[in-house]
Amino acid sequence: DTRSLQSQLSAANATVDEARASRDLAASTVQRQRTLLARGHVSQQRVDEAQAQVDTATARIAAANAQADTLRVQIDLARLTAPFAGVVTARSADEGAIAAPGAPILELVETGHVEARIGLPALQAAELVPGNVYTLTSSQGPVQAKLRAVTGVIEIGRRTVPAVFDILEPEKVAVGAVVRMVMERDIIEPGFWVPVSALTESSRGLWSIYALEEKDGGWIARPRLVEIVHSEADRAYVRGAFRDGERFITEGLQRLTPGQPVTPSLIIAGE
Repeated sequence: DTRSLQSQLSAANATVDEARASRDLAASTVQRQRTLLARGHVSQQRVDEAQAQVDTATARIAAANAQADTLRVQIDLARLTAPFAGVVTARSADEGAIAAPGAPILELVETGHVEARIGLPALQAAELVPGNVYTLTSSQGPVQAKLRAVTGVIEIGRRTVPAVFDILEPEKVAVGAVVRMVMERDIIEPGFWVPVSALTESSRGLWSIYALEEKDGGWIARPRLVEIVHSEADRAYVRGAFRDGERFITEGLQRLTPGQPVTPSLIIAGE
């Protein structure tokens, strides 16, 4: 409701007009006083007083204009204008309510442009090229997206670098949907693949694999510390205290204790 502001703006504009009229009158007075001064009918002081009235009226004009500009800004701020075409998805205030400064009123989702924000490890983020088109994956299938920018700044807490993509086919993905990016990575590291079921958690962020050791013509289980270099759905690439050809237990670790005799039904060698 800007009716009160409009009334104040009208009063401020009237003050501007009044100040201008006063200045015009004072300017005419100055001109007449200077003519009389040239003829010797008035003193210099009368001319100076008339000029001071001109200056005072000019200052009043500036002050009134500043007040009017302030009211115009307040009137402009009373109107919310969408910065882009979109759809209102939430309303935080009812009609007629008095909103506090900075309080959210509406939530607007842009319909003509959809972007994806993906956090990547710093090394993988550095491999992306702005302007290139990449394939993202959503629940609705693959989506083509052009990389707009990589911030290059690691987010605290997530320890990832955000990359912003422009979705080229926004109709193929719903606003708010989760999209994923798959990147291939070469790992030059000695190690071997093991089933995830062969790993058991150890101390200091390491994992253990139970190796098979021969003892007195039989086999016993011995835990060996390993480090996971890379993991996938059902297997992991590890490195650690293992020798070529050494055998390990692939499942049932919850029933084992270090040094326990075992009888393997299937022997798998590390590769």
